[in-house]
Amino acid sequence: MDEERFTIEATGMRPLAYMESVGWVGPDVWFAHGIHFNDDELRVLAQTGTGVAHCPISNMKLSSGVARVSDMLKLGIPVGLGVDGSASNDGSSLLEEMRVGFLLHRLNESYNAPTGYDLLKIATRGGAKVLGRPEIGQLASGKAADLFMIDANRLELTGAMKDPKAVLAVVGWRGPVDRTVVAGRTVMQGGHLVGIDEERAAAEADACWRRFVEKNA
Repeated sequence: MDEERFTIEATGMRPLAYMESVGWVGPDVWFAHGIHFNDDELRVLAQTGTGVAHCPISNMKLSSGVARVSDMLKLGIPVGLGVDGSASNDGSSLLEEMRVGFLLHRLNESYNAPTGYDLLKIATRGGAKVLGRPEIGQLASGKAADLFMIDANRLELTGAMKDPKAVLAVVGWRGPVDRTVVAGRTVMQGGHLVGIDEERAAAEADACWRRFVEKNA
């Protein structure tokens, strides 16, 4: 809301109206968060094909509010899933974001909230549409060979696979996935990155942030 107040004071317009005035709407544009759009503004987003990156954990951590994702989906507004920056998320896990998003909207809207399958589609096809990337977002002929795999034959997921389309949002998955493939190449196997020394990378990153903190103390 502070950003909304600033824009009104500085320009005499609400944020989306100002964006329209400078040509910053359309299918090649997306806004992060999109929490405080009113009814008229949601219709503008739908009519122009402007997208929204929904970041529920950041919105909850910063007490920013709850985006009207159900209304966006009903209007056909492109909605993808994001984690926002590390300073306002801390976990940076899209898998965690899916489940938190599902639970947040269930709390806020009960049975009118997006389903677990809706959240999966927001995280995959929705994100591809928001980014204008038709070659990604789903497993289909002609699409990029990007995917991840989780072994369902494990204790944590016992009884959870009755609805595999919804399991990642409704039940959730904590920890690394079993395998990740990018452009047809395995980059993670057995929960570990392929081709790098994880222990060394973690130690170097740890030393880096410690130097930064000490320098700016």
